Amino acid sequence: MNTRGYADLLFIASIAKHSIDLDVEAYNMLIVSIILNTVISGIVVAFLAKGEAKMFSNNHTTIEPQQVEDELRILACVYDPRQVSAVLATILAMHGSRTSPSTTYLMHLIELVKKIKSNLLYHEKENGSLSDDEDSYGGNDVVDINNALDAFTLDTKILIHQKKTVSCFPSMYEDVCNEAEDLKATIILIPFHKHERIDGKLESGKESIIVTNQKILRHAPCSVGVIIERGLTKTFGFSELIESEATQNVATLFFGGPDDREAIAWSLRISKCPHINLTIIRFLPLSASSKNELINKNEVQYDEKEILMSLSGEESENDEIDNTFMVDFYNRHVTLGQIRYVENFVRDGKQTLECLKDVGDMYSLFVVGKGGRRNNSLTIGMSDWEECPELGTVGDVLASSDFDIHGSVLVIQQHRDAKKGLIHY
Repeated sequence: MNTRGYADLLFIASIAKHSIDLDVEAYNMLIVSIILNTVISGIVVAFLAKGEAKMFSNNHTTIEPQQVEDELRILACVYDPRQVSAVLATILAMHGSRTSPSTTYLMHLIELVKKIKSNLLYHEKENGSLSDDEDSYGGNDVVDINNALDAFTLDTKILIHQKKTVSCFPSMYEDVCNEAEDLKATIILIPFHKHERIDGKLESGKESIIVTNQKILRHAPCSVGVIIERGLTKTFGFSELIESEATQNVATLFFGGPDDREAIAWSLRISKCPHINLTIIRFLPLSASSKNELINKNEVQYDEKEILMSLSGEESENDEIDNTFMVDFYNRHVTLGQIRYVENFVRDGKQTLECLKDVGDMYSLFVVGKGGRRNNSLTIGMSDWEECPELGTVGDVLASSDFDIHGSVLVIQQHRDAKKGLIHY
């Protein structure tokens, strides 16, 4: 207690009360010692507290800087049972290899609603009817989700730790973000607010889910992935990964920027799954095609075709980071034949759309970063009719009902510290 000065002040007051003589010099020394003691102890305590917080902080808030052998902690969220299949398929892909360990938590997000008083007395209710609590806070959804997880665990032997939060939508994002921080999660997976109808069109859900997802993207303490389930009307959608051993073709789109690098880091993890074939599709400006350099003495073979690794002539730091990242990725994985690599040179957003349409029915899952790109010429004009800014320009196009693709979409946003800038949304 004396570090805050209270004991010393009481001591001086006691001396004055009992009329003990103190000269001016002794009195001043006591006052100065109180001030120094309080100031120094405050600085020391703040330093120790900062060091402890740094020690226990989560340093694995992104996937990109980690090694494939590092543990990945996933917090997946669902609002209702309809979204479970896509989430479980994504989890299964991530657990496809023992060389990429991961721990998964699934949180059921339940809306806290006002209880409606029943006009029936307890003994007047029919046998087997749900109570108010069961009906208001999850009800049959909880049972359906539990059954789906039990069946998934039984078939795959993958353990998923279940979580549940009951809160009103305006504050639900806080529960998700706090849970992710407590669990030291590397990525949060959230379902898109739209769901696919039988005719292939996407139907919007609750407005409150849209706002909640946007808040999670804005405040998340780690990377975030938004899952858009599509291709349900097709023969082999990505969700079929759970029930079928058929090979799933996955495409990761790379335009540049931290989010796209995070998307590739995620894709590298799922490429270890024996039932997944991964293709990296890199989009580059048409002007860069004349400046390309070939890797490995200008000649690289893959599937009897030459693959070009483009090195942009731009000298910006961000582009250099992208090129360094892609060269390292290419040398580590593409040259060994583990992953396929393709380059598309486009003039503008119109040509980018044409390329996306050409491959729309070739893949059961498209992975793309949310934004943070410098090469705006690659997507210029694509955001003119943007409906869902939380998905970014390319993600919004892939999730549009007007864009016919056969695969689901995973949009990834890499976590960046607010102090370092670059917060997307």
